[in-house]
Amino acid sequence: MGRIPPPGFLAVFAARNDVLRYDPAMESCSAGHFWDREVAAPTHTSWMEHPSVRDYILRSISGREEGLWPVDWFMGRIGSRFGRGLSVGCGTGPFERDIVRKNLVDRVDAFDGSTNSLRIAAGLARAEGMSTRIRYFAADFNEPFLPPRTYDIVFIHQALHHVAKLEKLLRAVLLSLKRGGLLYLDEYIGPSRSDWGDALIAPQREVFDRLPEGARRLTALPLPIQADDPSEAIRSSEILEQLGIGFDVREFRGYGGNLLSVLYPAVDFDRTPIEEIIAEEARLLRGGQQTFYAVIVAAPKRGAAKLAASARYFTEPKLKRIGRELRTRFSRQRKP
Repeated sequence: MGRIPPPGFLAVFAARNDVLRYDPAMESCSAGHFWDREVAAPTHTSWMEHPSVRDYILRSISGREEGLWPVDWFMGRIGSRFGRGLSVGCGTGPFERDIVRKNLVDRVDAFDGSTNSLRIAAGLARAEGMSTRIRYFAADFNEPFLPPRTYDIVFIHQALHHVAKLEKLLRAVLLSLKRGGLLYLDEYIGPSRSDWGDALIAPQREVFDRLPEGARRLTALPLPIQADDPSEAIRSSEILEQLGIGFDVREFRGYGGNLLSVLYPAVDFDRTPIEEIIAEEARLLRGGQQTFYAVIVAAPKRGAAKLAASARYFTEPKLKRIGRELRTRFSRQRKP
């Protein structure tokens, strides 16, 4: 499999070997701590788990009444099998096991910031006899070190909205893909945690206030800011803009979540007319709201455009930081 990972990765798991080479630097990752705790004792469930909501999502992605799981839609749409893949933010590994089971890829490298998640993923891959096809390693999303021109496809499944240094990760992915490679995203691209306020959540609160009292778990709908995971939606509203710098979108399949995902923590979907909420969400989307969730397939820019994108990803965060530092310095100088 070559030298994976290169210097800079924090730890390595092979699916056939649970031995972890641990680096204390991982202790500083509070998001990693959250997910380490979450896989051991889950406290969160997903808005996507309700059967009616899941059917709505699958129909939205596939464009077919019977619906298709995203990977099945992708396989039918692309019609290709890939040699070597990378999965960013693998968690406990259900996505990697699925794509290997379906022979979408011959082999896949996968990383996450949660070492507990990786221990579980490695054990489950070994139990299914996938030891030679999946390799797990621990790394920080915000400090990626990926080998250049190595992967035929990169998968990011509900992980990019946890990344603060979008430019750094997308640049690493851009340079890690082979010529003709693809990026597959299944992602939250809605408002960032810092975007939310009373005006933005007003449409969701209007629907919440109309629901039967017995269906509401709370008296008022709170802002959807997850306090126990500081990485949640850290820069999610910038994902499409940053993606467009280095990649050309080939497929975009939005599946909403604008209403359903915001209501879910405060509403019992089993005690409310869920189909009416789904219809209301569809109305919001038809009215021009940008979908909060989407499956996106993108190809890396090539030639001079790729070089320019790599340079932008590298320089723009630094220029922004310098600008912030200068503004802070000037504001301090103006104070009496």
